[in-house]
Amino acid sequence: MAGRRRGLIGTLAGALALAGLGVGCANPLVYSDGRFLSRQYGFSFAEPAGEPPWKRVDQDHALVAFVRPGGARMSAQSECGTAPRQSPQLLARSLLIGVAPLHLRQSGPVAVGPWSGWSQRVDPEVDGRERHLKTVTLVAETCIVDFLLLAGDDFEAAEPGFDGWWQSFESAGAAAPGVAP
Repeated sequence: MAGRRRGLIGTLAGALALAGLGVGCANPLVYSDGRFLSRQYGFSFAEPAGEPPWKRVDQDHALVAFVRPGGARMSAQSECGTAPRQSPQLLARSLLIGVAPLHLRQSGPVAVGPWSGWSQRVDPEVDGRERHLKTVTLVAETCIVDFLLLAGDDFEAAEPGFDGWWQSFESAGAAAPGVAP
């Protein structure tokens, strides 16, 4: 769990500082028919929708990341291989370690199909300016999948696309049907 937290803190810190984008991915995804699929762990989610459109970019520690005009960014990250021992709420809260100052706006349980999760919205201060950060942590079998949205004034316009994106999550178990790891 420590590696996951360190990677996410780095990703959040980079996103919050609006740093440049790097390259890296711990769990490669395959894109097919409008969905991103993890062959190894058998989960997928749709390409995000919305106007203006989201553009895919590379970002350290992210499975996939997107930006769009106005500055909104979103990404998905995962840790897979062992059954999570902590609740989705505790896993989600740990994403915010080291991100300060912030103001908690919303926090509560979510679910996609049979998979439980936790959503939270905070408003961290970055360079003296308030930003809006929403995270959704889903626990699906042996994977923890985190979806993150960071935006400024365009948060309300970006949030519906983000919500549709994480709600498109599907898990087929250890491996997707008909797909060899």
